[in-house]
Amino acid sequence: MRAMYIRTEDGNLYCRVLGAGEPLLLLHGNGEDHQIFEKQLSYFSKKFQVIALDTRGHGNSDHGGKLLTFKIIAQDILIVLRYLNIPKITIMGFSDGGNVGLYFSSHYPEMMNKLIVIGANYKVDGLKKESLSEVKREYTLLTILGRFFLRAEKKKQVIDLMWHQLDLEAADLMTIKTPTLVVAGGNDVIEENHTKELHNLIRTSELVIIPEATHFLMVEKYKEFNQLVEDFLSDRDEFY
Repeated sequence: MRAMYIRTEDGNLYCRVLGAGEPLLLLHGNGEDHQIFEKQLSYFSKKFQVIALDTRGHGNSDHGGKLLTFKIIAQDILIVLRYLNIPKITIMGFSDGGNVGLYFSSHYPEMMNKLIVIGANYKVDGLKKESLSEVKREYTLLTILGRFFLRAEKKKQVIDLMWHQLDLEAADLMTIKTPTLVVAGGNDVIEENHTKELHNLIRTSELVIIPEATHFLMVEKYKEFNQLVEDFLSDRDEFY
């Protein structure tokens, strides 16, 4: 395992690199870091070169001086791939990391091998009402605190990735030609109809809803999830 900081023009990005083989980039959710993939790191590093990134403003990575957007995070991913000399990547993105994966795949299709998204939503109203209300409450509070505290302002920008900065349209998803696995829990915070809509817009996607699983299905049902992804990455017939 290698832990490293990769320099951008306004800060450092932290990532861990494990294993060897085809590269697999893991993107965590909002307010988290790469450790959310604890049950996937050792499993997939047996067959893949796993790159577990703390995205800008999360974990051990710097926030930098720019407004936090999906565009900036996608540009950071390009920097990481260039640093590691990786021309094409498979992305596994959880929650907001899945949204980043969708953005990256639609804007940089030539860089993509495959895409796995877990509990992703391309529109803010894809969140169930109670979860969206929680996002709005936290954003409002941090807007007030951000006038006085820089830390609160930066946290507000992180939360805003789930609201005003969610920068995807149906037309973006329809351009995705990357083989994609869309996964969600039966008790996810994402509306199931929204997950199905996302799947229908990506013509090269397969959809799996895991019953009795929440948004954190890859933690709760990691054995089932890991096998599901391994099958997808191994081109087994059930996915085509």
